[in-house]
Amino acid sequence: MTRVLHDWQEQAAPARTALVMVDLQNDFVDPAGWVAEQQLPGFLGDTGIAAVVDRARVLLASARAADVLRIFVRMIGDEKYLSGPMRALYARNHGRLRPTCVQEGTWGADWPAGLQPEGGDRELVVDKHRYSAFIGTRLDQLLRSHDIETVVVCGVATTGCVESTIRDAFMLDHYVVIAGDACGDYEQQRHAASLSKLGLSFGTVVDVEAIAGRWAQG
Repeated sequence: MTRVLHDWQEQAAPARTALVMVDLQNDFVDPAGWVAEQQLPGFLGDTGIAAVVDRARVLLASARAADVLRIFVRMIGDEKYLSGPMRALYARNHGRLRPTCVQEGTWGADWPAGLQPEGGDRELVVDKHRYSAFIGTRLDQLLRSHDIETVVVCGVATTGCVESTIRDAFMLDHYVVIAGDACGDYEQQRHAASLSKLGLSFGTVVDVEAIAGRWAQG
């Protein structure tokens, strides 16, 4: 009979958990990055992206202290990785073929201060070219080779790459804990609606303080 872990605190035991940080990159979260240049209202304020980055730093420090496996996911959006459907979507949304963001090897594709991987066997980097961190990557293989049952997910944007990654994690039979206050979007209504649906159907939404407290228990 399949063992079932009903409670998120049981699911998030450090030895069987990975912290998956999605697209916390300069172009998406820095005030000088590509998204900020678009002057989206949801980027600013106490519930905006700067606050999300601060809480992600706390979550990462907690994961390191508890030796939770850390996976740094980044989007690489060079032209050579784009499909026809993606090009059409960008053209519709931006009036041109492709916004020049998260280009390989650029500052925009890099991690902000305090969220960079430090290297070693417990800090892994996964590059992706689609919204979900599982599509066309080795993420699932990494999780299973490290005997990971649960992913704690944070990052941006809640309704895009974060939600896509969470849905696929659940469909691949991983438990999911969502660090709700370390996820961010550029429109608060969309963010709240996404967390509501994810918490109903794909995982448990918890705040960073609660997750850090759980990890501190070992």
